[in-house]
Amino acid sequence: MRKRLCIGLISPSDFLISILESIGVWYEIADLKTELNKYVHLIIDGSSSLSHDEILVVNNFIQQNGLILELSSKPTFYSKTLNRSFTKTVFNKTSNTEFDRVSHLDVYTTCSYSNSNILSGLIDFEKSHQTGVIGFIGIDLANLPANTESTRKRFLSPYGLYPDEIVNKVSLDSLHDIIELCIQHLLFQQNLPFIKKWISPKRHPVFGFRIDSDYGTKDSLQKIQSLLALHAIKATWFLHVQAHENWLEFFKNMPDQELALHGYQHGYSGSFSDIKSNIQQGFSKLKEIDINPNGFCAPYGMWNKSLANVLEHFDFKYTSEFSTGYDSVPFYQENFKNLQIPVHPICTGSLSRKRYSMDSIQQYFLHIYENKKKLFKPIIFYHHPLQVGFEIFEKIFQQVNSDQLTNLTFEEYAGFWNRRAQSRFTASVKDDKVEITSASSSLLLYISQTPESFDLISSKNQILSKEINSTFKYETPSLPSLDELQKLHHNRFDLMKTSFIDWKNRHRL
Repeated sequence: MRKRLCIGLISPSDFLISILESIGVWYEIADLKTELNKYVHLIIDGSSSLSHDEILVVNNFIQQNGLILELSSKPTFYSKTLNRSFTKTVFNKTSNTEFDRVSHLDVYTTCSYSNSNILSGLIDFEKSHQTGVIGFIGIDLANLPANTESTRKRFLSPYGLYPDEIVNKVSLDSLHDIIELCIQHLLFQQNLPFIKKWISPKRHPVFGFRIDSDYGTKDSLQKIQSLLALHAIKATWFLHVQAHENWLEFFKNMPDQELALHGYQHGYSGSFSDIKSNIQQGFSKLKEIDINPNGFCAPYGMWNKSLANVLEHFDFKYTSEFSTGYDSVPFYQENFKNLQIPVHPICTGSLSRKRYSMDSIQQYFLHIYENKKKLFKPIIFYHHPLQVGFEIFEKIFQQVNSDQLTNLTFEEYAGFWNRRAQSRFTASVKDDKVEITSASSSLLLYISQTPESFDLISSKNQILSKEINSTFKYETPSLPSLDELQKLHHNRFDLMKTSFIDWKNRHRL
């Protein structure tokens, strides 16, 4: 019997669809009035309640050895006893091989917990009938903080005091990982492969580097450009136009570098008209000298609804703000057209303020680099020209070249991600064969039958053996101790004080 490796979605929120698009799986919106047996797997978003008849249809699917993943703090199909509580951060207290790559998940909402040992009980799996399995994640996606809600967070570091930055309340990368790992786990229970679109145009993951030119001098900018050129690293420069207004031509002599917009003034506002004027003035100044910016990032990394509405009036290919996402693959925000390209939100200045030595700053970034490389994730750092420590990135650039990472500008990454989003594939299993069909052969697909390894294949039409090669193997970083994790929320007064000083010193438009 042929099995389509398609995920059927029941009552999906826009947020769930955004997550699945970023993961890159094949899904369809399921119609509960038709047979569900054309899906190998159902994901039920608990944001909407199901009728009695709809519950009967899903129960019948489960009885036919179906696989379902239920995301809800009040699940309908998962039957074990649960405890509910408001939670800022869910900690991974117990080592569990499949989920070791997720140390914690920031949610800032009410969650439900089972007595499982997976991520403090937030995740569990329940056998149903012969080979049917019900997966459970105790989160209501609809109740998570909005993409405009941010807070100051600490970031783990083994080299000194934890650095901090204002970022989105939800740790999207961890949420993506959890949903992907749960989908995998369910498929593997029936010896079925997990297939998704790969996150890079080449076999090696993406490396990106971003410079926010804030008040930079010619000398400071030239030092950055020289080191990038020495190691043949392409970067994206977000230009604070007012600071360089009399010598903008300087930036045009940078081969293989992308020039994007950071605004005319380096200022924050919640006013639609002020934000629009600032972007338009900066955009016009750059166009006057034939610089055509295709990307934008807001000063201070601050995203708000006014900015989102302003960006609808411009044709930028992407934007990049910590306060809507960080440390994640690119994603499309629900209800907005702009692609977000997240970065690691800690810079050398963040560490210098915690009194890190130059050696400790370098070790911190190498540590982040290695952990992301072990998990085959994109690695994107950023820098400000007037901050200390740019020289520490030389070691990073050397490592990028040694590891043959796929170095892209943000514009190149956005172009790839748009092609990826538009490409479609189907996959089915019959006997010991996997059949792939796709209209595109220029992309790569990730295929796996174990949580520890995977292979990459062309997206072209083909028939493969069900026995998957293990060309790429994860090296899961060690989980931090519970004591280390709890320090993320230690002495919140210090974070509030830092945020107040930051807000007070922030330039307003």
